[in-house]
Amino acid sequence: MTGTLFFLVAMTLAGCGSAIDTGGRKAVTGDVTLDGVPIVEGSIRFEPQSGTTATGAMIADGKYEIPADKGLLPGSYRVYINALEPVEDNRSADDMMNNPGPPRKELIPAKYNKKSELTADVSESGPNKFDFLITR
Repeated sequence: MTGTLFFLVAMTLAGCGSAIDTGGRKAVTGDVTLDGVPIVEGSIRFEPQSGTTATGAMIADGKYEIPADKGLLPGSYRVYINALEPVEDNRSADDMMNNPGPPRKELIPAKYNKKSELTADVSESGPNKFDFLITR
């Protein structure tokens, strides 16, 4: 009896996490470096070239990850990468709200964001790992 109960509980738990419907979206991961150095903090955005869903992620220590539930449908995407110059600011949050200060400098050349030439093709079968080893 105990063995049967254990089997039923194990089968129920195994079935709970295995079939998450992502609507056909695929997980996307990768590394991003600038002149061979991982981008410490930035963002990456994938925009469809044929009208499907766009999405993006934060880059931390040169890595990004978009889980399947927020991922991309198979297809071709234009990729945009941004990273702003870090600024040390010791002002209070109220001071920053009232006076945001000068705009931060973009560290990534325009050919990887405003005028991006980067592309990625997300496939049905994966793996969808895209590394961007960009240079100035």
